[in-house]
Amino acid sequence: MRDALPVPIYDSIARYLRDAGRRAERSWPINRAHEDALTGAVFLEFATDRARQAYADGRKWNWRVRPYKFGSGGLGSEERNSGADGIIEIEVRHPATGEIQSKALLVQAKKQWTGADPKLLTQVRKMEDIVEGGCAAFDYSSDGYSAVTGRGVLEASGNRRRVPSSEVESLGDFLADRFLACKVGVRGLYYEPRRHLLHLPPGPGRPEAVLFPIRERLRVEIEEVPK
Repeated sequence: MRDALPVPIYDSIARYLRDAGRRAERSWPINRAHEDALTGAVFLEFATDRARQAYADGRKWNWRVRPYKFGSGGLGSEERNSGADGIIEIEVRHPATGEIQSKALLVQAKKQWTGADPKLLTQVRKMEDIVEGGCAAFDYSSDGYSAVTGRGVLEASGNRRRVPSSEVESLGDFLADRFLACKVGVRGLYYEPRRHLLHLPPGPGRPEAVLFPIRERLRVEIEEVPK
């Protein structure tokens, strides 16, 4: 969303995401037994307790980060087959013009991903089949939390040892320097939790939405305040 935000606003949010990524690693000793618990703790660490304010060119902007947990809701195999643990969304609102810009990134989480992981490879393929370039793998370990794009997972055939170091970033840096900067993620992608629908950007032969149960969502909400 770099092109949708003034530089001071972008820098303020990016700095927060980097710092939150480092703070999130403190949850490892408590939640390391379960991947689901780790993701929930990570998303909670990114949350802001209130809306933050920032100014650019004399204009005020409000932004905040909110985590949501939906639970399984008895979805069973549909949830297991969706390929994603969570989704990270950004929404930029311009009330004066009514314009809304959005993008999202599907996330599959792994704990101590060290070698070949056929299950992860299958999960990433499922997500990439739905929308190309719209997913990433998060890896939680005692050495730190990191992220790799879905493309990086596919090119390495799901083998962590084959992922180039240039493809791996710490979690906070990945969200700030790749996701927020629109190097990963897909514009027009967003989630409707009530109906478990993943809405897709327009494309040839692509449906408007697909059933896609997701347990966790993290939303970065940004609004330009009208004068």
